[in-house]
Parts: sequence; structure tokens; C-alpha cells
Amino acid sequence: MDELRCDLGAIGLIGAAVAIFFWPSASLDGAFFVQDVMVQNYPFRHFFAEAIAKGELPLWNASINCGFPLFAEGQAGPLYPPNILLALFLSTWAALGINIVLHLWLAGVGIYALLRALGTGRVAGLCAGLCYALSGYMVVRAMSPNFIAVCAWVPVLFLLVERSLARRRWSDGLLGAVVFGLQVLAGHPQAAVYGLGAVVAYGLFRGAAHGVGGGFYIALLAMPVLGAGLAAIQWVATAELVGLSNRGGGLPWQQFVAMSLPPERLASLLLPNLFGNSAHGTYWSRDLGFFIQLCAYVGILPLCAAWAALRERRDGPTGFFAALTLAGLVLALGHYTAIFALIYDIPGLSFFRIPTRFLLWFALGMAVLCGLGVDQVLRSDRRRRVSGLGLALGLGALGLGALVANGVQFWYDPIDTSVLLNRYIYHVRDDVMRLGLVLAFGAWLLSTSWRKQVAAVAPLVLFLDLYSFGADYNGTLDPEVYTKWPNTAAAIAADRSGETVPPRVLSLVAEQSSPFNWHGGWTYDSESYRRYPETLRMYTGGLYGVANTLPGWSPLHLYRHSEFTKGYPSFIPLAGIEYLVRYGGGGNLEPVYGEDIGVYRYPDALPRAYMVGQYKVEADPDLCLRYMASRRFDKRAEVVLEREPKAVIGPGGTVRITRYDNEEVAIAIGDKEGGLLVLSDTFYPGWRAYVDGVEQAILRANHVFRAVVVPSGAAEVVFAFEPASFRYGLLGSGLAALLWCGLALTTWRKTYIRGDRSVAARGASLKTWAIQAALIAILHALTTQTAAWMAWIERIRMGLGG
Repeated sequence: MDELRCDLGAIGLIGAAVAIFFWPSASLDGAFFVQDVMVQNYPFRHFFAEAIAKGELPLWNASINCGFPLFAEGQAGPLYPPNILLALFLSTWAALGINIVLHLWLAGVGIYALLRALGTGRVAGLCAGLCYALSGYMVVRAMSPNFIAVCAWVPVLFLLVERSLARRRWSDGLLGAVVFGLQVLAGHPQAAVYGLGAVVAYGLFRGAAHGVGGGFYIALLAMPVLGAGLAAIQWVATAELVGLSNRGGGLPWQQFVAMSLPPERLASLLLPNLFGNSAHGTYWSRDLGFFIQLCAYVGILPLCAAWAALRERRDGPTGFFAALTLAGLVLALGHYTAIFALIYDIPGLSFFRIPTRFLLWFALGMAVLCGLGVDQVLRSDRRRRVSGLGLALGLGALGLGALVANGVQFWYDPIDTSVLLNRYIYHVRDDVMRLGLVLAFGAWLLSTSWRKQVAAVAPLVLFLDLYSFGADYNGTLDPEVYTKWPNTAAAIAADRSGETVPPRVLSLVAEQSSPFNWHGGWTYDSESYRRYPETLRMYTGGLYGVANTLPGWSPLHLYRHSEFTKGYPSFIPLAGIEYLVRYGGGGNLEPVYGEDIGVYRYPDALPRAYMVGQYKVEADPDLCLRYMASRRFDKRAEVVLEREPKAVIGPGGTVRITRYDNEEVAIAIGDKEGGLLVLSDTFYPGWRAYVDGVEQAILRANHVFRAVVVPSGAAEVVFAFEPASFRYGLLGSGLAALLWCGLALTTWRKTYIRGDRSVAARGASLKTWAIQAALIAILHALTTQTAAWMAWIERIRMGLGG
């Protein structure tokens, strides 16, 4: 019982550390807002919460880009249980903040439990948990809560594999299937796949080392297979959307390797602000990648502790996690190594971008090595204590060398204000002080005979190390920024008093056309974010009763939408856009609201639904767009179809929308002579049309919209969203759930055959092989990718990319 109390105390300390790190959000005193949170995640979670409150699923959302299958996009995690529970009891901004805090706590607890399962003490487990949960890698990605949620469950999968090795129970594999299913439902497939890859590799390695029988490998295989089956309701719909999205054919090579980790960024493992920081407004090389994607800082103390583990430990876990750490770092280099091209050829992986997301392996491996190293220091006797002085001097020299190199580069950099210059110098000075102080502590920890007393404060030193870097990265604002209607939306609502169909808005406010900055400096000036809702950009309009018409932040927007919007402004009337939002004036347009961010009526908009009697068939998408952009196209009297209608077309007439919901639209027919009814909502599989209760085929109209033939005498047309992908996914999840329950009832307490060898140390040499393999990979990269590697030297010399 005392053991349990002590473990619960350590778990509580991890929770307290995370809460202190994010206190304004954890105490519900402020709302996260940085980048993806305000631009995409808050709107998506809000749409999801509105649907949940009505007892529905957000299968379709009419306020996103003329209609969008929000459920299939998946990032809001509409079926992820924690999201549902938080949405039921908290407002969206509060649910989002608590969601992030709870999952970072789960990440730390999972690593702590894994280290305890590997036989370490509590101090070691606590250090490992803090290292993973509060690492720069995790903290700066808090703006992507679905990514954090998936990463939080990865240590739990490792723990279940380790438990399975010790207990040989089928139940651990079944629990692993549930965890992987939760990861898929959380909504970041790339993180789920990368995490699963690491877990499966660990299981294969540890299984071979322990000489287990075939039962273990069956349980290991059951985790991804059965887990994917449980989550089929989500991924089947997502797979359908992927095929129709901008990623339908996979990514081209240049996009696939974009945001590879530049070699010089390895110096940020010691000095995280060396190349600037987005939160401080000093980051100056977005052309190479966003700060969030290139940050790999895990703290200085973990580097010292990992050194102790690598030098002194001879066990299999140390070898594996050393290999995982190096593999993550090498793969994150992306196009700077020739081996990354092999990833591109693996089926399915070409859909994933940003090589630095492999830093998940690095962050996870470093956290485990940190715990193993601290445990080794506590267990080693005085004769075998690890010398830390040489390590401290070596890391210090590397840090100072990087500082000198960057100092030369920085003075050439085109940062033209003394404010940014002073801010940069201030934060780099803090980096140098932190490096020196923590290295001194690390050397003392590794060398002193008072190691147990020193190690007792190691978690505090680690926390302060990570806190001093990342605590101010994710700022908070007054929740009123989200909940109060902006003046622009209020003006549109007043202008359309009595209308039931949400108006469509095209927001032309961007960083290039306004003084706003949504990519940096929010720690010092959050005004751009405070005013972001006024712009009604991307998904924001849907929060306040209007609908957006441009593709947004999601990588899964339909490729036809992207093609269509390239035809703006001539295609604006076809999308039914009634208002433009601009910064600094609207020219000759009639103003509705006239501050610096103004709202203007667009006079030439077509109705959301209209009926015509003329059409042209053009199956080729490019030719269709060309014809629509030509003067020959009479947009008010004609529609371009993809295929020939199988009915006589009437002359057209008047129509009126009587009901406009996300997943159902009802249209009354005024004239009874028939024609082609055009609804300027997105054409997508799953939409069905009923004319007076009889189903009619939906035709693709004007490249991306819907049309249906209305026969003479018809009175009403109803469009309903009934996607087959959802039904098939539901069926797959139901069958998988039945199989899971059957296996649980029959095998839960049963064990599979134990191995007859106890070889826990087997595989210890893997760390040596991993180091050699990493060096070979880098040497190979230097010889085959010489130009890419030499480019960073030029960037340092000329200050072009820092």
C-alpha cells in the first residue's frame, strides 16, 4: 500500500507540474489562442460541441467552404471519448485547454509507468515523465491538441508491451487494441502511425530478446489490427475524403520533404532560442519551416542523464531507446539524408508531410534514456560513478561554438529593429545561462558521491529547465475573444435580419494585406489574435452565423475547391458570396461596416439555389474551368455539367430555400415547368436528392456544386446527407467490437506460452550499432547530399536562414 501511495504521489507531482506550466488554462482563467488553436482547432471543436449538444454527429458542416464533411476530416476527434465528455460539461475554449493539460499529464504518467515497469525508481520515473510531457517538442505543439492526444497514448502502448512480456496475458494485447483505436479516433493519423511503428519495433525486439513464443507476437499484431477495426467508423470516412482531397494522390516529393530539420538546428538542442523563437517574434526562417515543427528541445539535464545510461547500462531497453532516439533524429533530417527517400516509397507514408514529426521518436527515446540514466546514477557505487566533467565541457564547448557561429550569422540577418535585436540577445543570453547552470548540475549529479541527495532535486531542476524555455510559448487570452460576437459578424447579421440561410462571406484579410501578425510575437503583443475573429477568416465565420468560402487550414480540403477558388474573382458570384471582408477599404463596393476591417456587399452574387434551363456538358475539369471563366458562359442562365442528364430539361424558374440545415436542405419550387436546380453547395459522395419524395441523381455542377433535374410539376426538392462511408465504418467498428468482446470473454485471464530463456540483457549492443548506423547515415548523407548540407554553412555566413 505504501508503494502505491508513493507512486500516486509521483503521478500527482507530474500533474501539478503540468498545471503550473499551463496555469491560466488549467485554472480556467484564460483560453489558448496561438496559431492552429484559433485558426482551426477552436472552430472545429465548437462545431463539434454544437452537434453533440443536439445529440448529433457533425457529419457535414455548411459553414466551411460551401460545405465540408467535418466528421471525415477527423481533427476535432468527434468520437474520441475525452473530447465528448469535455464538450458536454465545458464551453469550447475551456474544454480545449483542459484537454491539452490532461493529455500532457497522461503523457508524463505513461512514461513514468513505463520506467517503473522497467524496474527504475520513482525519481527516475518522475524525471522521465517530466522530460516527455514538458519537453519543447510537446509544449510547442500544444496548438495541435489532436497531435498531443495521440502522442500522450504512445507510452501507454509501450507499457502494455512491457507488461505483456512480464505477464504473458492476452488482456494486455486487447487493451493495446483499445489504446490504438483511441489514437485513431483522436484525429492525427501520422502521429498514430509513427507511434505504432516504434511500439511494434519495441515489441519485436523485446520479444526476440526474451525468447517468447508465438502467442506474444499474435497479441502484438492484434493491437494495430483490432484497434484499427474498432476505429473503422472514423478512418473509413477519412479515407474517402483523402481520396478527394489535395492529398488524394500522395504528396509530391518537394512537399513530402518540406520542413526537414536543417543540420544547424541540432544546435538548438542546447540553445533552443538560437535561431529565434516564434513566441518572441524573433524567428526569421519560416522559409525552412515553422518553429513548431523544428523545435526538438528536451532539456539539458536529460542529455547528461542519457549519457550516463549509454555509458553504464547494458540492458536491452537502453539499447532500443538509444536506437529509437538516433533514428528519430536522423529521419527528421529528411532530404538532408538519402535514406529518407526510402520512406517515400513505403505505401501510405507518402501522404504524410513534415519529416520533423519523426522527432516524436527522439523526444520519447530521450525521455526514457533520461529516466534510465538517473536510475543508473542512483544505483551505481562510487567506484563506477559516471564522470560528468568531460561531458559538461564538451556540451558547453558545442553550445558556445554554435553561439559564435550564429553570432556571425545574426549580424548579417535582415532584422531591422532594435527591439527584436535586443529581444533576441536577451533570450539567447538566457539560453547560455541555462546551459551553464544545468550542465554544472549535471556534472555534479554524475560525479559526486552525494548522488542520491543530488538526484532528489533532479526533477525540480529539470522542471525549471523546461519551464524557463516553454512556459510562455502558449499564451492565453480572455475567453471573451472567442465568445463575444465581433462587430463585423454583428453588422452582417443586422444587414440580413429575417433571413434564415447563413450568408456566405469571402474574407480577404491576410498578413500580406494588413498589419496583423499571426505567426509570431504573441508573447509581447497579442493584438493580432484579439482581433482575429473580426476578420471572419477561414473557419471563423461559422462561429458567428456566417459561412466561409475559401479552403482553410486543413490539408484535407477537396482539391476541386482549391481549383475553383483559383478562378476568383470571376467565380465569386457562382459561390453565392454576398459579402467581402477587407482591410483598409473596399473600393467601389457598398460598405456595411466601415472600420479598418470592413464588410462590403458583393452586388453580383447568385442565389444559394436557383433553377436554369440551359446547360453545357464538359467532362474534363480543366476545360470546364476554362469555359466557366470565359465570356461565353452565362452564369445566370446556364450551368456546366460533368455528364449528360438522363431527362428532358425544362426552361427553369423560381425556387426558394425553406429549410437549410447542415445535413438537410429543402427547396420549394415556384414555377412548375421544370429545369436544372443548382445548389451552390459542395458536391460530395453521400448527398442524395429527393424530388417530391422520389430519389433523383445528383449531378456535379460548375465544377464543385450540386444540381438535380426537376421534372415538370414538381413541388419540392430535398437534399440529405447519408454517407455510405459512415455506415460501412459503423459496421466495421461494430464487428470489431463484437470480436473484441468475444476475445475478452474467452481469453482475458489466460496466458500464452512463456519463453524458456531469461535474457533481459540481450540486445544491449544495439546502442553501439545504432550509433554506428547513425554515423554511417550522416556520412552517407554528406557524400550524397553535399549541396544540401553545405547550404546551411552558406545560411550561417550570409544570414539567410539561421
